[in-house]
Amino acid sequence: MKNLFVEIADNHPKREKGLMYRKSLPKNAGMLFKFPRASSLGFWMKDTYVPLDIAFLDDNGKILQIEEGIPLSTRPIRSNNECRHVLEVNRGWFKENGVKIGDLVGGHGISKTKRMAQAIDPNIPMPNPNQPPQPVNPDVTLNMSIKDRLKKADIEGKDLTVIYQTKSGVTLPPKTISPPFEFEENAEGRHDAVVKVWDNQTAGWKSFLVDNILSLEEVNKPEVANMLPPENQKKERGIPQVK
Repeated sequence: MKNLFVEIADNHPKREKGLMYRKSLPKNAGMLFKFPRASSLGFWMKDTYVPLDIAFLDDNGKILQIEEGIPLSTRPIRSNNECRHVLEVNRGWFKENGVKIGDLVGGHGISKTKRMAQAIDPNIPMPNPNQPPQPVNPDVTLNMSIKDRLKKADIEGKDLTVIYQTKSGVTLPPKTISPPFEFEENAEGRHDAVVKVWDNQTAGWKSFLVDNILSLEEVNKPEVANMLPPENQKKERGIPQVK
């Protein structure tokens, strides 16, 4: 089973923007497009700089079709069947992880059940039509994106342990960070590319590139945060540099 951290595009403005204007996408990240009903779908790569693989899924998360998205192309990419979900990932992610047409994707409201098909071989007993769908383990499990986890922790006031990779490729030791988590623009104008947090180890404000955050875990007992002097927690925020 493979894990993928996805942003959700579940309304018209989000679906229309998609991954446009992004210059990069984390290795195990993507975007799930959710539509109100199954229909024939068409996508293009206008203003999209990241090479993508685009998977069309049925209601139960079965991959029906995988197509390549060429950066900045306006060539339509159409589904061969009516679909309700579309999953976009970095080019080559499906192949590198052994994910193929016919595999199942689960999570974020996509069904994790598999209905029993009618047996064709007369020697195999017919399935009970009243038997409920049988749960199965999906080949790809969709998880909440780093950005959405930060937003959720900010609302709930929870501390997080973060593992971060700098722009030079150095993975830093785990840090405990505290809300508020505030998003800011990067040089390309992407409004949610940078997050400003309170770093408990240095007792100061830090900014991180959201796409460079490798993992986040909730802190059950934020002892470090509780030891901070109140005056440090309330100090005026500066403009830290992104590493």
